[in-house]
Amino acid sequence: MTRKPLDGVTIVEMGTTEAEGVATLLLSDYGADVIRLEFPEEDIEEGQQDFRICDRGKKRVRFRPDMHEDRKWLKELLPQIDAFVSSVPEVQMSQWNLDVDTLCEKNPRMVYTSVTGYGQRGPYAQGRPYNEAAIQAESGFMSVTGPEHGEPVRSGSDFATFAAAANACIGTLMALIDVQRTGRGRKVDVSMMDSVLYGFENQFSLYLKSGHIPAPLGNHYALSAPVGDFLCKDGKRLMISVATEAQWQNFATVMGHPEWLENPDYRNVSARLKNYRSIAEEVTAAFMEHTSDELMELLQTKSCIYGRINNFEEVVQHPQVSARHMFTEIEAPDGTKMTVPSNPLIMDGCKFVGTAINGTKMCHDCDKNK
Repeated sequence: MTRKPLDGVTIVEMGTTEAEGVATLLLSDYGADVIRLEFPEEDIEEGQQDFRICDRGKKRVRFRPDMHEDRKWLKELLPQIDAFVSSVPEVQMSQWNLDVDTLCEKNPRMVYTSVTGYGQRGPYAQGRPYNEAAIQAESGFMSVTGPEHGEPVRSGSDFATFAAAANACIGTLMALIDVQRTGRGRKVDVSMMDSVLYGFENQFSLYLKSGHIPAPLGNHYALSAPVGDFLCKDGKRLMISVATEAQWQNFATVMGHPEWLENPDYRNVSARLKNYRSIAEEVTAAFMEHTSDELMELLQTKSCIYGRINNFEEVVQHPQVSARHMFTEIEAPDGTKMTVPSNPLIMDGCKFVGTAINGTKMCHDCDKNK
């Protein structure tokens, strides 16, 4: 059997959020032995005890943190653990006598990763409740999301949760590497809000430089133009993004409008941003002369950046998604089978087998039918 990169690594997961669940799932899929500690149903929100998609491949252990015998069992297990990943606030862990110092005292080599809404420092750290919607609001994410001149909108996906999960995974791995050099573990503190701010690097840098507070632009973009979705003759929409001068020249040429290049209102990025509405009107008129398929062929000839706006059905059947086997079949503890998005990390020499939509089992590392 092919050895996975994290074979032999043991991780304990504690919490009730997807953030710590997805972080450890990324590690579990590639060999880590993840033990998920599940609280009794009366201690957590209704429905949280049910099997979650991010529980696949993990050992699930019922854990009662208020019971001495369960805490004793965990502390006896600690010397065998490489990393402890938790979304439980430190104030709660301390009440159970499971605070980070107590746990790490039992195993100085252990990595302790905390992934919460606001992190372990600051006025919101311990007592402020949170969820995905609250973090998107507090972080400024919603303030720039939505139609132009419209009200703020929550993202359709759990961006903050998955950004924090990825950072928690990365932080855990970096600390595990450091253990190999120093023999001592580290404490990793990941915040969902921090993770959103990091993803807004360009926009916040622009605000801090100019003082201009951005507002929702719909599918336009604050840093370049033309950017947005445009209706084609067949009623379908294409999303385009023109950022650089070279891209602008290619786009104007392939669309058959060289006069755009001579227009002083479009002479550079700053001018095009200032006049993005008039550019949008001209692009809309040009797009309505072609079907979406015709336009994609045209845009491809000049390496323009474009994308068809697909619904979920179209994404599941997408040739690129199928080629990368991004949907896999899993089995819940009760035997129920379901198809879910697969691990996005593809590593050579590591067989992470998924199941294509048509039922064919696929092998990621050799890209051949298995």
